[in-house]
Amino acid sequence: MKSDAKAERAMFYKKAVLLIVHILALFAFLSGICLLYGSAAFREGLSWVNPAHYEDSPAFEALLRDRVQQLLGYVRYRDVFETDGAFDADNEAFSYSDGNGAEKIFSVSDVLAYAKEHGYSFDNDYRVIHDDAAPGGDGQTYPITWRAYRETQKATGPGSAFKTLDTMTREVMQCLGDYYRGVKLFNTGNSNLYYLLEIDGRKNYTNRPGLSDAQARSFGRYAIFNSENPLPDNNLPETPNKIRSLLLEEVSSRTADYHLILAVDTNYPLQDAFYQGVLNYARQRALYGVGMIFLFAGASFMLLTLISLSLLSGHKRKGAVEIQLLPIDRYRIESKALLLVALCALCMLFATQVAVRILHLMLPTAYWSFSEKLLHAAIIYLFVLLFWFSALRMHKAKILWQNSFLRELFESLVRQSRTVSFVQRMTVYYLLFLLVNLAGAVTASFLLLHGKSLNARLEASFLILLLAIFDLWLYQHLYQKQSESDEIAAAIGLLDSEPDRSEQLLDPARFHGKEARLAATINNINAGLQRALNDSVRSERMKAELITNVSHDIKTPLTSIINYIDLIRRAHPSDPAVQNYVDILERKSQHLKTLTEDLVEASKASTGNVQIDPVKIDFVELVEQTNGEFEERFSESGLTLIPTLPEEPLYIFADGQHLWRVLENLYNNACKYAAKNSRVYAEVSADEAFVSFTLKNISASALNISPEELTERFVRGDRSRTTEGSGLGLSIAKSLTELQGGTLDIQIDGDYFKASVRFRRVTE
Repeated sequence: MKSDAKAERAMFYKKAVLLIVHILALFAFLSGICLLYGSAAFREGLSWVNPAHYEDSPAFEALLRDRVQQLLGYVRYRDVFETDGAFDADNEAFSYSDGNGAEKIFSVSDVLAYAKEHGYSFDNDYRVIHDDAAPGGDGQTYPITWRAYRETQKATGPGSAFKTLDTMTREVMQCLGDYYRGVKLFNTGNSNLYYLLEIDGRKNYTNRPGLSDAQARSFGRYAIFNSENPLPDNNLPETPNKIRSLLLEEVSSRTADYHLILAVDTNYPLQDAFYQGVLNYARQRALYGVGMIFLFAGASFMLLTLISLSLLSGHKRKGAVEIQLLPIDRYRIESKALLLVALCALCMLFATQVAVRILHLMLPTAYWSFSEKLLHAAIIYLFVLLFWFSALRMHKAKILWQNSFLRELFESLVRQSRTVSFVQRMTVYYLLFLLVNLAGAVTASFLLLHGKSLNARLEASFLILLLAIFDLWLYQHLYQKQSESDEIAAAIGLLDSEPDRSEQLLDPARFHGKEARLAATINNINAGLQRALNDSVRSERMKAELITNVSHDIKTPLTSIINYIDLIRRAHPSDPAVQNYVDILERKSQHLKTLTEDLVEASKASTGNVQIDPVKIDFVELVEQTNGEFEERFSESGLTLIPTLPEEPLYIFADGQHLWRVLENLYNNACKYAAKNSRVYAEVSADEAFVSFTLKNISASALNISPEELTERFVRGDRSRTTEGSGLGLSIAKSLTELQGGTLDIQIDGDYFKASVRFRRVTE
């Protein structure tokens, strides 16, 4: 007991350590994601860290493009706010028409005065701010007739040309702020970006006088644009087509002649944005590498500890077979899933109301949305982990599927499907096929016709692929059902053609649904049929044995009776009555002897216990001999035998002795039961394949029986016992004929009786 307790404690500590490591790995994984997200190129993946130098990175290209855009805006605003290279507040800013139709012009100084009066000013970054306590304007709108900073702008409608003075003041202040920022960036001597822009050969803008193409090429990175050459001269990582587009937007309204030189001193002697970009790039590369290490290390340890905990979950000690279940494991899997979802929703609500607000106090605004998503993902993961281990313990205890609503629903559907007819099932399949394909075709057509994006086309293609998979699955399902039906039909055919098959016809495990029940039913029918056949064979064998034994037991005393009758006859009794009694006894004993012999022969013939030695026989000759044997008996019975025999011999393979017995029984039957003073027709005919013998007569009594019953044992056509026949003659004849490979058919039409024996013909 102490060793078991020690093993259980060791297992508990092992699980606890693995769980702590898993949680720490989760924190490392989340930290890696945070470090990667904090990178300037979070969405660019590992390709962002490939460039070894800042000048080759997308960050450098983005900063250069942003600076060029600001530069071109600054150049445009210099023409508005400067005169001879110096700021001039008397420059005209815009004009508007007053209520009397007179045009009024606002200069830059007028705008600044109006801004000061109505609470407009700049912050440290030259962004326009407004004091809400300052008095507002009159709110009246005026038609704006001209803007110095937007000479080419046209009104899009009557209303767009009307502005208030407050609106125009804010608009001019924003342009002025852009101008001041340009001055700060490009004209204070604190920029590693040097430029020279010549427009129409007359205007020259630069922050490095005397900058030439050759001098620009001496710096680290440069780009030279000329209106006469469509290809820029540059050593940037990618062709600066976006910079050319910005340039053309600025100068196309003025002239087609321009020359722009851009150069970045990659030694970064000045601490500007490019200098800070180098430092930030190095720091970001380091953080990105650390983030990747945390990410992959955390994911690896999470996976390893998860696998280890999964293997140990439910085991109290090493090697224990019994699974330890917690109270939550007793619930059904579906109920547990709903419970955990509800608890997860409550935790996420608490996190949104409390934890998220704490994160907002600790993190910059740009990280708020990401931190909320990461927190929610961590909560969901922890609850999924709880569900996983609970389901795993239930699986190990073999109660996961047994203790579920899904199993009960599945079994209920299976039970109901067994009562559904084939017609109903095919109707359901057809309606399902129509509905799914119709809905899929309509949705795919809508996406292809109305969705112009690549995503819409991909969704349509994926939907078409799903439809094809569904159709193939349904076809395979119907094909399987039809294949099972074919196997069942083949088994039913075997029941009809081979009723003595003892092996199982169908394997129910290979069938599904109603077909499985039908296969089991057919197997049961086959088993019952085999039992019936075995019982029938056993009964026939017992009857044959009984007949043989009884016949043998009767034969010994019968022989004695016949011998004593013969002795009495030899004594020549003088009394005529005694003589008559002896005749009757002799006749009856001979009939009993014949009956006993027929019983034994019928038993042997029906069970196949007869030795057959087939030889080549002339059937015509055998019939002629039989006619001769019975000609006298027919005459005594008042019958006329009319034979129809071919002149040429007809050969068959048969046992002569047994074939003679067949003919003898047929002739005896005609002799006993044919109408007196009638004719008996015996005919032998042949075709290319068979030789046939036919015996026809008119019965003396009504044939109130079917041909099939006549060939049964102990049956006579008149349904009476007025003659001395045994009722075994036709049965023996039929059995002996079939044992020799022939057939015996009987036809009855009123009192007309016809017996036909047919054997396969043998050519000479």
